[in-house]
Amino acid sequence: MDYDFISALEAIARNKGLEQEVLYDALEAGLMAAGRRIFGENAIISSQVDLDEGRVLVWLTKKVVRRVKDHITEISQKDARYLAGNDVVIGDELDIEVDTSEFGRSAAQTAKQVVMQRIREAERDNIFEEFKHREGTLINGIVQGDSAGGIVIDLGRTDGIMPYSERIPREQYRKGDRIKAYVLEVRKTNRSPQIILSRRHPGLVEQLFAQEIPEVADGTVEIAAIARDAGFRTKVAVRSTDPNVDAVGTCVGLRGYRIQSVVRELDQERVDLVLWDKETLRFVKHAFNPVEVLRVEYDERGDRVMVVVSEEKLSVAIGKGGRNIKLASRLVGVRIDVRSPEQYEEEKAALSAQEEREEAVADLMELPGVGESTAINLFEAGFDGVETVAAATVDALSQAKGVGPKTAQKLLESAKKLLEEEGF
Repeated sequence: MDYDFISALEAIARNKGLEQEVLYDALEAGLMAAGRRIFGENAIISSQVDLDEGRVLVWLTKKVVRRVKDHITEISQKDARYLAGNDVVIGDELDIEVDTSEFGRSAAQTAKQVVMQRIREAERDNIFEEFKHREGTLINGIVQGDSAGGIVIDLGRTDGIMPYSERIPREQYRKGDRIKAYVLEVRKTNRSPQIILSRRHPGLVEQLFAQEIPEVADGTVEIAAIARDAGFRTKVAVRSTDPNVDAVGTCVGLRGYRIQSVVRELDQERVDLVLWDKETLRFVKHAFNPVEVLRVEYDERGDRVMVVVSEEKLSVAIGKGGRNIKLASRLVGVRIDVRSPEQYEEEKAALSAQEEREEAVADLMELPGVGESTAINLFEAGFDGVETVAAATVDALSQAKGVGPKTAQKLLESAKKLLEEEGF
């Protein structure tokens, strides 16, 4: 072995992106394995790359003994002193250099296999670390074709896989196409690292914004939330950390150039820019831009937001298949209902009537012996409380379902008594 051999090793390291020390370690391990094949598994073998002389040294370590029983692991004191001088004593260990040129073909093959295995392992680890640090970022690649698991993408040093579930619906990929993808996950396997790519993940949109818009990259404009229906529509909520910077306008760019660059990369997927707001109702209103929101409020239970838009804009606000309202709900993080003014008033009126009914039934149930079903029957017969019962006649009360003359007389007396007790 000479300097040309060492130079060849260094060239391999550069081509594979490995540290030179990794190849030196691999070569040392390979020669030690070859030595054990020659001398046996009990042999104590060591090796080291000598960069000064441009060669690899291999030693067989033997223990100095009085009587040699194992010529592989032991050496007599006489022979040891011949090799290392008279200072050698019993019990010392002596490293004896092995002439690697005498390694046979089988040992050389063993060395080669170990070296190649170590290089492959080091290359796998190197690739894994390189791409693991790129999780959550964009990466460029070239489409290689389909496989059982998805689309194979050439990433340079290795291939990535884009599962069919992570592709944009209706987007076509041809061999040789250059694409940008989001590094979703990097998994270590017994073979090459598995790099999972996606063009469906919302992170793709966020990374494209950072790539196309300097203010997003430097943090002047922040992406507060993203809701995406890949291939169809995406809503992006943005906010500015600088009061002098218009977040939405900055992302749109002059004549829409910036946002159009993102849209083109997404194969013309529609992107809605929304001004983020910490106040939920204002945020909801912004989420429906450019549709004008006439009214926005929480429903009576407080777990939904009611949005009112004009009849003409109702279908636009809801979107095809409810897509727009679903995306708005996901963007803001609340459930949203959209109504026209007429629908809103009808629901309000129905709600008001329901509240009146519940209040009347509750009031009627204050009468002794009146349960919910009787109270409902009385309400449906036109009695909306204790006072109306007290002012009624027996004949009128008897018209209620399930109420006979005797029951009507008791109800009349009970209602009057109850009012007297309350001071009416």
